[in-house]
Amino acid sequence: MSIGLRGFRVLHRAFGKYPAGHRLHILIRYLTCPFTRTLEDVPAGARVLEVGSGHAAYGVLIEDRIKEVIAVEPDLRKSVLPSPSPKIKKVAGFDDCVRGSDFDAAVVYDVTYRMPPEVRNALFARLFTRLRPGGTLVFKDMDNGHRWKMKWARFQEWLSDHFLHISIGEGFIYQSRAEVETMLREIGFTNFKARAIDRGYPHPHIIYTAKKP
Repeated sequence: MSIGLRGFRVLHRAFGKYPAGHRLHILIRYLTCPFTRTLEDVPAGARVLEVGSGHAAYGVLIEDRIKEVIAVEPDLRKSVLPSPSPKIKKVAGFDDCVRGSDFDAAVVYDVTYRMPPEVRNALFARLFTRLRPGGTLVFKDMDNGHRWKMKWARFQEWLSDHFLHISIGEGFIYQSRAEVETMLREIGFTNFKARAIDRGYPHPHIIYTAKKP
């Protein structure tokens, strides 16, 4: 069975009792985002902090390989719904409502595009303190080097904002690969890697990983 088909079944099993509108949103996200190309970027057996987790679909897809996910989401329409897995603990709020420095991985998946650079920098600096030494940052974003794919990504977000009303915040701010690398290295991250994962998709998906020394 392909991982794509298995992903459909996993998500259907986890979210089958969610309201229809939320199930549709999860389905569209899965069809338009290469989640399955990034699952192995999260270390096996990890305790994971996911910021801006939405419905926690990514947490569901990695649950077979991790210990626990603390899924933080400020949009109450998503965060107050029942957890889709015993391994996923949902928290309604922003990242600063989580304390401790014992996470093996921090995941930020299509979240920061509404944040000004200084706010984004502060977020990653806080996540740096949440990770154990050797911990992994997994940051999924859009590569603004792809002009036409970025136009489509912005159009889709505009539709989500004005018609579906399924996102919070406003505006679109994307950094280049070089800007992301500079930001993370200045915070203290090492082993920076960038990998395009957009083949076959209309959006310029890119995944960044880095380590806390």
